[in-house]
Amino acid sequence: MKTAQPRICIVLLHWKDYNDTKQCLLSLENITYKNYSITIVDNFSNDNSIEKLQAEFPDVKYILNSGNLGFSCGVNAGLRDAYKSGFDYVLVLNNDMVVNPGFLEPAIAIAEKDQKIGAVTGKIMFKATPNIFWHAGGHIDPFRVQGVARGKDEEDRGQYDEICETGWASGAMSLIPRRTFEKVGYFPEEHFFGQEEWDYSTAILRSGLKIIYVPDFKGLHEVGGSYNAGHPILNVYGGYLSKMIYAEKYMSPIAWKIWRIAFWVYLKFKWPILAREGCKCEEDYRVRFGAGLMAFKDHKTIKRVDLAQLENAARRLGPAPSWGNDWVSES
Repeated sequence: MKTAQPRICIVLLHWKDYNDTKQCLLSLENITYKNYSITIVDNFSNDNSIEKLQAEFPDVKYILNSGNLGFSCGVNAGLRDAYKSGFDYVLVLNNDMVVNPGFLEPAIAIAEKDQKIGAVTGKIMFKATPNIFWHAGGHIDPFRVQGVARGKDEEDRGQYDEICETGWASGAMSLIPRRTFEKVGYFPEEHFFGQEEWDYSTAILRSGLKIIYVPDFKGLHEVGGSYNAGHPILNVYGGYLSKMIYAEKYMSPIAWKIWRIAFWVYLKFKWPILAREGCKCEEDYRVRFGAGLMAFKDHKTIKRVDLAQLENAARRLGPAPSWGNDWVSES
């Protein structure tokens, strides 16, 4: 009979966001589960933040990437290392999460009961408003090709307090068994930021494994601590390009052709109106509107979003004044 606690590797991806990473690590020091280790993967912060963390948290393992590889490629360095080191589970945790002391045990208990579970996700609340949901599982809308978070912006009144199957495990906090890496692999590296969790969730479900939502698996999320939310380069150009990569990957050839036409109609008639959201000047609008059209055209030749591609798009589109010239935060 198995009596020892499963070995858990908690993997955090860090990029320049020293304060949030420190708060996350401090919250992990208080967890009641004992058989765990922490690995921080640094995406080439180059701002002295990782050196500060190394000095303050010497018991943490550090993996230093040679560049900003985005989420999938970045975190996969930690996942591969954890797998090679023989861990039973990996907890992928955003560096801007703060967790409850007993959050981990309920997720592990569920995963241990069923070998068909490929990931466990939980009750993720806004850090600023801990009674408001950010994510309680969800699904991927097959027509819009969009992740739909269950409970988003709702007050927690106990409406999502039942363990259940779900269609989307958030990359902000997901417990992934070793068996998932063996059957599905690691996070898909075609995406730079934001859509990889949809892709990975879809791959898990299509492999015959399940994703389970566990309400007592709970954490608080800062949301957007390491990127400039709404910026045309990351969120529009990168997001739309990844959306098309995902759609082509998982749709049948006929469905993909129909969806691509529908997406072009959206860009031609609805996007000119929606693109104005958040814009404070005509230059903002020009860049944001152009980012959507450019992503559609670039998908013909680009099947992977990386830093070089995003930087090239930024040069082609020019600056977006209200969002700043940097599409990711420098803090």
